[in-house]
Amino acid sequence: MTTPSSSLPPFTTVSWLRVFMDRCKLKKNGSNFCDWDGKLRLAAEGDDKLRFLTEPSPPTPNDRSSNAVREAYEAYQKESAAIKNVLIFSMEDDIQRSAIKMSTAYEIYTKLVTMFSQAPRILQYESASQFFKLNIK
Repeated sequence: MTTPSSSLPPFTTVSWLRVFMDRCKLKKNGSNFCDWDGKLRLAAEGDDKLRFLTEPSPPTPNDRSSNAVREAYEAYQKESAAIKNVLIFSMEDDIQRSAIKMSTAYEIYTKLVTMFSQAPRILQYESASQFFKLNIK
């Protein structure tokens, strides 16, 4: 008789990005962006995939490119597509629709940072304003 845990893969083969995708959803208004981003970056770093979020795709190889350059480009595109899917599945439906049209994980991540990075600053300012308005004696 097997136990439920025996059907799980060993700890070392668990993809942190898959765990992230299952547990974290970016809300359409971006109110949880800071938490989502922090967890995404930790998960991507744990899987050694952070560069697919922070570095653009290498240039498309041309006819004169070496096989090594072509293979590196194809490997980047393949891995980026997998990360792109993780990003898309970790968003609410409204955000997913616009992200699907983008070509790489880097493009999606850059757009999300641009869209939602101001929101935490605004929330921080409003929280600080309310804190300083308190009459603490």
